Amino acid sequence: METHSLLSITSNMWQYILRTRYSAFVLMNQDLLAMPYKKRQRTLAIQVLWQPASRIRRSEPSLARSADQDMSGGDLFGALQDDLVQHVLSFLPSRDAVKTAVLARRWRYLWRSTPAVRVNGSGDGFRLFVNSLLLYRDGASPLRSFEIDADLLIGEESDGEYRAYDPREVDPHVDLWIRHALSTCRARSLIARFEDAEIMWSPRQKLPFASPHLTTMRLQGVELDHGRLDFSCCPALLHLSLSACRLDGYAIVSPSLERLHIMDCASESPIRISTPSLRHLQLSGDHDGICTAPSSLDTMPCLTNASIQLTGFVEGGDGDANAGRSLILRGLSEATSLELIATRSDGRTIFLRDLAWCPTFPKLKTLILNEWCVYDDVTAIECLLRHTPRLESLILQLHFKNHPTLQVEGEGTDNTSEQSILNFEHLKTVEITNHPPYYYERVVYFDTRIDEVFKLFSDLGIPTSKISINYKKPEGKKKKFKC
Repeated sequence: METHSLLSITSNMWQYILRTRYSAFVLMNQDLLAMPYKKRQRTLAIQVLWQPASRIRRSEPSLARSADQDMSGGDLFGALQDDLVQHVLSFLPSRDAVKTAVLARRWRYLWRSTPAVRVNGSGDGFRLFVNSLLLYRDGASPLRSFEIDADLLIGEESDGEYRAYDPREVDPHVDLWIRHALSTCRARSLIARFEDAEIMWSPRQKLPFASPHLTTMRLQGVELDHGRLDFSCCPALLHLSLSACRLDGYAIVSPSLERLHIMDCASESPIRISTPSLRHLQLSGDHDGICTAPSSLDTMPCLTNASIQLTGFVEGGDGDANAGRSLILRGLSEATSLELIATRSDGRTIFLRDLAWCPTFPKLKTLILNEWCVYDDVTAIECLLRHTPRLESLILQLHFKNHPTLQVEGEGTDNTSEQSILNFEHLKTVEITNHPPYYYERVVYFDTRIDEVFKLFSDLGIPTSKISINYKKPEGKKKKFKC
């Protein structure tokens, strides 16, 4: 929190500087100045703005004298090392960072070595600025982050009978900028966003992201095809986020990847995910009503958290329906926390197909499910409970009209059926939540199915004392009933 506050105040300070046309700037914060000496030294960057006396305007003599008196005639900002000033500049948009070159002679070239480049805009002026920025930047200074948010299209928009075909494309300068940032500037983080949902940036190079230094990559509005989903050329890549992208390839491959987020993406063909070092996996959302599901997941022995949300019409999840093995759940079997959400029939089909060869989840402690597992009957949830021997928390999201009532069994109830042989000594809570349907779903109530779920829990020997029901009324008031 303290670091976030410091960066926020520092950014506001620079915005104030760049908007002001005076030659003398004084930024005073009495709360910070009242701090003890050692603590004040740590926040020195937000206390004083250095300005040489020769640049002070004659029309502001009182302001200059006040600054000199308050700061005892010292140049505290000038005492900061260049790398600290450049670190502060890295949190600004690059266009603002370049403007600081007019503050003083010492600041003239500091922007050239800032560890981050953040550019956003459109048009010829933006293209010229980015070209000049990368040309004059000090290539010997490593780049921590390269962030681009661009709306650069070339070509004429079609009209009339050919309107279905749009010949426009993203400016090829984008490819050159990203290649320069990764190869010459050795960027460790790449963030590329393109807001146009119809005309996405499609990299023109065969290996557009090849880099031994890249560790984090976030792409939005990008089309990846023809082998560009193979990130083996990025041996240091740890975090990959794909948002509102169009994926067309055989597999997402990365031996080093630890975090993978795929949100609101669409694919035209089944995609296999092969990431043996993955720890966190998130697949969610839909792109124009189409949800991307993997055709198969390879084994992930390091996996801890996984969330699979099939909330749209699923494409790319068919895989080999006659494979004779689990295609998705098998790759998630080492997770300790797992969320499986499906809101349409094709999503339910994918999960139910895998349950025919359901693997054992020896490490799973938290399991989150929704109505797909009880849509037809309770055999799916029973299957999962039988394959999660160390489960501690089960969360079941259903949509019911009235809050259910559970008849508590007597203390002397003896459950000796064949189903009750399972040992749920690790299970701590079973939470049933009234979850409203998605806006595009047909409303289906599961009031009668909940009774079957309660009976299943009883048959499995799960005590009612561990079951709780969270019921939210239509007016938004939430009541919790402890069974």
